[in-house]
Amino acid sequence: MSFFQLFCKFLLSIAFDVTDFFLGRIPGFGTVFDIAGGFLGLWLWGLPGGLQFLEILDITDQLDSFVPTMTLAGILSLITRGSQ
Repeated sequence: MSFFQLFCKFLLSIAFDVTDFFLGRIPGFGTVFDIAGGFLGLWLWGLPGGLQFLEILDITDQLDSFVPTMTLAGILSLITRGSQ
């Protein structure tokens, strides 16, 4: 995978986490957003992106917004797999 493709995936992860910070705090909508984010994380980063599904455990949708899970999954994926 080229550097440009990895960079675009990483930017998409950051954009998702920023959006999750602002819009994901709305009760009900935040849970749907977390589920969609889990599938997006799996599509972007594979198994490390599945960490996004852990945000569903926060039923208040308030605390999970402060953890940039998708970005952390991207960093973890880049560290473990590199630019394969």
